[in-house]
Amino acid sequence: MWKVITPHSEMSEYSDCLSTREALQTIFSKASNEQISKYERQLANIKILDPVLIIVPNQNWINLHGLPTYYTVMDSFATNGLRNECRDENSRVIFYFATNTELYVTRDSIENLFPNAFMVAPSLQASVSNPRVYLIGEA
Repeated sequence: MWKVITPHSEMSEYSDCLSTREALQTIFSKASNEQISKYERQLANIKILDPVLIIVPNQNWINLHGLPTYYTVMDSFATNGLRNECRDENSRVIFYFATNTELYVTRDSIENLFPNAFMVAPSLQASVSNPRVYLIGEA
């Protein structure tokens, strides 16, 4: 079941929604309280319905391609299409976008630059030689 993340100040309107902290603790179940607090601060100024992409790293992908490659791809999500700006506040897991279009253009650009960060659909893997079977992370 999907849950909407809402800031604490808006919880009264959305009483069945998780708080930002609760959602982050669910998404990043292995993260320390310090990391959760950092992510919570990063999300504090985001308004409802602003496009945000959160990627939970896939350790299988990192083991296969290496941590430096993972960092390169995540840094590309953070800076692709921007000039001297960064959309992740150096978290490498939470990315804020100005518009949904920017999010999709960035995703498509990253897929072209780093196709190994994306997997071949399971229904097509049998028909592809050397299919990519791991995603860089769960979004």
